[in-house]
Amino acid sequence: MLTIFRTLKEQAIHGRIFQTIDDVRDAVRAFVARYNAEWLVEKNGYRSPAQMRAAWQQETFRHAA
Repeated sequence: MLTIFRTLKEQAIHGRIFQTIDDVRDAVRAFVARYNAEWLVEKNGYRSPAQMRAAWQQETFRHAA
């Protein structure tokens, strides 16, 4: 979990100058959306967090039915 915070700071925060707190929030939201949809994580078998979540939900709900 700590890696995501380092990545967030490196990719969305460091080196940028924000005018308002809303600008920071927008940058963080954009990063989180991009991370969840596109970031391929090695420990997830090079799948995005969204792909992992979808697979988990499919497996969980299949067993629940």
